[in-house]
Amino acid sequence: MKKILLACLLTFSAWAAETNVYKVSYNVGVEKTLENMLKQFKAEGLLVVWQLDILAEFKERGLDKKLGEDFNRPKLDAVRTMIVCNGMLGNAIVNADADMMAYCPVRITLTEKDGVTTILYVRPSSAPRDSKAYPALLKLENKVTKAIEASMEME
Repeated sequence: MKKILLACLLTFSAWAAETNVYKVSYNVGVEKTLENMLKQFKAEGLLVVWQLDILAEFKERGLDKKLGEDFNRPKLDAVRTMIVCNGMLGNAIVNADADMMAYCPVRITLTEKDGVTTILYVRPSSAPRDSKAYPALLKLENKVTKAIEASMEME
């Protein structure tokens, strides 16, 4: 039953979003979400080439002290980002239309507040549809979305 409700939530979230930004939230902390995503990305042939704990980096650079009350006004518990790509699709995109590499690799951001993690990324399908790379960009978006959704079915 839990998995059925989760699937319904995911489907509704993805279809309801008539935006260039993919957004889905889970009642799971960022650490577990990230752990599941990394496992699923590897299984789906998606390479995570870079990761950053943004809040930790900002604090390390003293932005929390410098900005005072203006630092992290939404009071997020975590902000993480990663860069993800698939070599075959990346190659297909660069070969079809090198300018569309602005959409590949994909930058995924995770935010957490009160135990709820939200996953965000700019959809590669927001690229110009007349680009020769558009079919490969759609495949990339579908691969990333599928991996995110499958990662949340993991126990």
